[in-house]
Amino acid sequence: MHRIQTRLFLVLASTGFLLVLAAALAYQLSFHQAMVDYLTERERLRLEEYAERLAERYPDHWSFALDRRGHPRHAPRLPRHMALEDDGGQVRIGTPRGHGPLHRIPIQRDGQRIGMLVSPLRPDLPPDAVDQTFETRQLRTLMLTTAIALLVALLGSWRLARYLVRPITAMTDAARRMANGDYQQRLPMARRDELGVLGADINHLAQSLELAARARDRWLADVSHELRTPLAILQGELEALIDGIRPLEPARLESLHQEILHLRRLIDDLHDLALADAGTLRYRMDSLDLRALVQEQWSLFLPGYQERQIVTDWRDGGPLPVRGDATRLRQLLANLLSNSVKYTDPDGRAELVTRVSGEQLVITLDDSAPGVEDDALARLFDHLYRAESASRNRELGGSGLGLALARRIAEAHGGRLEASASALGGLRLTLTLPRLAA
Repeated sequence: MHRIQTRLFLVLASTGFLLVLAAALAYQLSFHQAMVDYLTERERLRLEEYAERLAERYPDHWSFALDRRGHPRHAPRLPRHMALEDDGGQVRIGTPRGHGPLHRIPIQRDGQRIGMLVSPLRPDLPPDAVDQTFETRQLRTLMLTTAIALLVALLGSWRLARYLVRPITAMTDAARRMANGDYQQRLPMARRDELGVLGADINHLAQSLELAARARDRWLADVSHELRTPLAILQGELEALIDGIRPLEPARLESLHQEILHLRRLIDDLHDLALADAGTLRYRMDSLDLRALVQEQWSLFLPGYQERQIVTDWRDGGPLPVRGDATRLRQLLANLLSNSVKYTDPDGRAELVTRVSGEQLVITLDDSAPGVEDDALARLFDHLYRAESASRNRELGGSGLGLALARRIAEAHGGRLEASASALGGLRLTLTLPRLAA
């Protein structure tokens, strides 16, 4: 991780260095050109000033007598880099000295040109002290500014690299801890950028893994408990028969057989629920009328209701066209009705309502007391969960898997299964499935 921080720092620092140096070079070139333009403009103004003076001092002509050396007498004194031409273009005084193109400034009197003052663009002159001092100060200021900018780029690159890599380091540590089975650590993410979103997702993942680990541990403990109870009963009964403590009677064998059946049902439910959770529970989808399956299962469970003196009522809403697996839907309906039969107090009431609501098929099963606490309603569909009620416990034979498996089957058919408080004082189970279009 430190290698990433180092690489990021080098990339940012080198980029900052290049930008600062490029800006300094551009400024230096711009300053140099501005300085040249300034000197050129100043030289032009000097030429104009000289031209005006010459026009005032020598208004008549540019013919000068020559001395013995051939130099003009009584001629104006010009700077050594300038020259004077007459109106015919002939050089009268001086020779232009310097580099670059020549400036020619007309000398006029009464609106008529009487000569030209000539000077090169860059004359051969010693550097002006004021200009040299100004240029030196500008260069010194540029170097100081460049050094400060480079230092700021260096420090900024280091801080930025650290700022970007620090959450990545924390995420790496969190991922390593999760890989080792520690799901309780959370990243303190207060950022709102992409790294903050990633940190929040990692925290959510850690929370989900923690909940999944707890559910797995609870699932294993509950499964072992559910399996241990019938096995302990079978072991005790068989040992009592072997030791001769209890006589071998048909009633004893029937009790053992019921425990074996209960154990078999529990194992089958566990297997189906594990397949449903893994998404590998097989379904054979066909077009069918769910009303026929409801009528079939209602008829099978009516004797159980009658045995417990429970008043029943089925309000039939007509055909229920659906696309689904008939076997799994029978299993779903059986789990719902079995739950109602087992957990409704004797002399109670159960109502079944089937209807079509728009594009949905709705099946509602209400029963009377005992009810389920509001905070326990959402957990009714958890694996091996049973509401801690006087009448809703394992003594009535429930394993806590029926409703969980029923919800998985409903979801596999594109529907949902929900629990709520019933107006009859007990539990309401509502099954919603998509209606098959005609």
